[in-house]
Amino acid sequence: MASLLQEILFEIQCQAPAPSKDFHHLVITKNEVTLRSWKISARAEHRKVLPREVKKTHTEFLEETIMHKPLEKIFGKDTIEYVLNLCRGQFDFIVRIPDSLKIRILSFLNTQDIKQLSETCKVFQKLCSSEEFWEKMRPRNEITAGSVNRKSSSVSMKTKQLSQKAQGPVWMRRRRNTIF
Repeated sequence: MASLLQEILFEIQCQAPAPSKDFHHLVITKNEVTLRSWKISARAEHRKVLPREVKKTHTEFLEETIMHKPLEKIFGKDTIEYVLNLCRGQFDFIVRIPDSLKIRILSFLNTQDIKQLSETCKVFQKLCSSEEFWEKMRPRNEITAGSVNRKSSSVSMKTKQLSQKAQGPVWMRRRRNTIF
């Protein structure tokens, strides 16, 4: 699993909340936390101020709780919790695995679960709406339809045909499910 980790684990930049116009850039690597801050001001005396950079190891960052409050104010509570978890060694491996493996795992989910998963983050939204993913799903849907045909004694053909007409062709259903 450690091979899935890249050098930069997390990176975010944003402008500080009003009235400040300062720009902040936070980078979490395997070994350290780096915060870069640029003071942005219309006043002439602040124009020559150089950017500030603070580097801390993960353990130093976890121990120095004074630094957490300003970061929470700048980046938000969820972001600081995520950063603290990364510093504790609690990584989100599911997002970091290769797309081909994610597609393989997702191909075992039903369409309702795929829809819910695609709403969790941009990575899964992009993956669940990709053509490559739906090409993998097509054979599975055909196999499931074939197994339903063999069990036609429990499901009448008329009911199945009506439900297929109501839902439309497979490609239209796929498009309806993936547009958000």
